[in-house]
Amino acid sequence: MQYSELSPRIKKVYAQVRYLDDYHWELTGERIEGTHKKSNVRVTIDVAKDREEAEKLAEKGTQGGIRIIAIPDKSVFFIHNGVFILTYRYLKATLADINDHIVWSGFRVVEEENALIQEDFYEYLGGSLVNHLKNNMLAGQDYVFWQFYKCEKCGKYVDVENLESHLRDHGIKLHEKSEERYEVFEINFRDGKVYDKYGNEVKKNAFSNEAAEFIKEILSGAPPE
Repeated sequence: MQYSELSPRIKKVYAQVRYLDDYHWELTGERIEGTHKKSNVRVTIDVAKDREEAEKLAEKGTQGGIRIIAIPDKSVFFIHNGVFILTYRYLKATLADINDHIVWSGFRVVEEENALIQEDFYEYLGGSLVNHLKNNMLAGQDYVFWQFYKCEKCGKYVDVENLESHLRDHGIKLHEKSEERYEVFEINFRDGKVYDKYGNEVKKNAFSNEAAEFIKEILSGAPPE
């Protein structure tokens, strides 16, 4: 297939996303298939002629990964059956928002072909994305995502920045670990609270002293590093 053989509407939609270097794109007929480069989360973009056709297509659900149906109608943005239905020109901003909600959550070292490699883990926080979109919230301005480790000794959550010193106090050497998995929490500047990926508040007593102080500093206006 040549690029010239693609339909005009596929070309128009592709023109909205091709500059986003967080994704790898493939064009297949009336569909654009993307892969988030860091996490391998799959994004499928279908094109419909209008809102009615888009809703019918959305009845099939997400079919795994993230599904978007783009339409030429102006000022359309809603979620139907877990599928984003939106105006062509909203694609770039929406995919940028999706990228902000795919967050690193740990690693492990594995052997592969006589070498040790680091395998990274990511989480797509789709529930948080929908909530942030509904409330017109911006990453870095209204909230920030942060990684917290649940200490195996005291059961408290420790922010990644203070983890090494916290574990040292328990007699644990961080550098000896070949795997670390984190909970990704949202530190919300609007209401001064911390939420897990399901939108539940994480109470202050769930955090270590270091993490509680770290959160306090961020909420007081100190920029996260």
